Amino acid sequence: MQVRAEQIEDHLQRSLAPVYLVAGDEPLQVMETADAIRKAALSQGFSERDVLNVDAQFNWNILYDAAGALSLFADRKLLDVRMASCKAGQSGVKALAHYLDCLPSDKILLLQTGRLDKACKSNAWVKKVEQLGVLVQVWDLSPAQTLAWIARRMRQTGLQPDNEAVRYLTERVEGNLLAAVQEIGKLALLFGSQPLTASDIMTVVADSSRFSVFDLADAILAQDARRICHIMRVLQEEDTAAPLLVWALSDLLRQLYAGRENIRSNLSIQPLLMRMPKPRQALFQNALRRMMAADWPQLFAHAARLDRHSKGVGQDASRHPQRLWDEMLDLALALAGQRMTTPP
Repeated sequence: MQVRAEQIEDHLQRSLAPVYLVAGDEPLQVMETADAIRKAALSQGFSERDVLNVDAQFNWNILYDAAGALSLFADRKLLDVRMASCKAGQSGVKALAHYLDCLPSDKILLLQTGRLDKACKSNAWVKKVEQLGVLVQVWDLSPAQTLAWIARRMRQTGLQPDNEAVRYLTERVEGNLLAAVQEIGKLALLFGSQPLTASDIMTVVADSSRFSVFDLADAILAQDARRICHIMRVLQEEDTAAPLLVWALSDLLRQLYAGRENIRSNLSIQPLLMRMPKPRQALFQNALRRMMAADWPQLFAHAARLDRHSKGVGQDASRHPQRLWDEMLDLALALAGQRMTTPP
């Protein structure tokens, strides 16, 4: 069966499966899901634990031995197998398939791996895990999910934040749930159960946001001006290469223009959508509707000038680096439907 990360506690209270596969790239959710499984196994008498880190030299015969080693006198054991990738190799696939065909009653197998790609999901051993045990796929949280997650986590620790406090903390640590947990723990020690405002948080919380240029594109498509400004500030503080950021803005501009031209020519935009993650597709279609009457020559002229400026070409390009960041923000807001203030 498949179980979501937030459902794992409820599942473990009802039953304990012989095998678990926890897959994903978000470290905190993977860690906490695996911790919950280990705790439940220990409470059910699986008092021994072998931690097996899979690398190029890993001996998969350990699983063959584990599948055949039954003893009435040995303590029940949790096999904690940690894989950097879902690709186990030929010997690993055979060992996992054998173990799943001969599930021992005195052991629980916990597999932790990175995100499952399409090829991994089609592997027979992954399907067998889903059939015999539990598959937990951990996904990165969207901005709205992160906001709800942090609000819930704060209240679980006894904090009493107002809505602005939750939003402020979310913006400060977005994309880094490990940092969020650390900051929430700090706030719980400092403020306990007293009312908590954004001003209170400003005094003690460091900005631990982690963003990429793709996060900026999503914020633009969502028309979230506040988030756009925050992402741009963090990217600047992290010394993100300006040419990379200009490329991302120009690429989004070209995608929107291509979509607009397809619509005007009564052509399908499906080929464009298929190249995007599913969560972005609806945002992109909404953005197309509002950008149909945009001033495209001005937008492209602005992008071209930014490209030259980011490469050190143009009047005052090297003497005013802050101007480049201001103009990149200006273009980002223009793509989000805000008025462009910088002249082309």
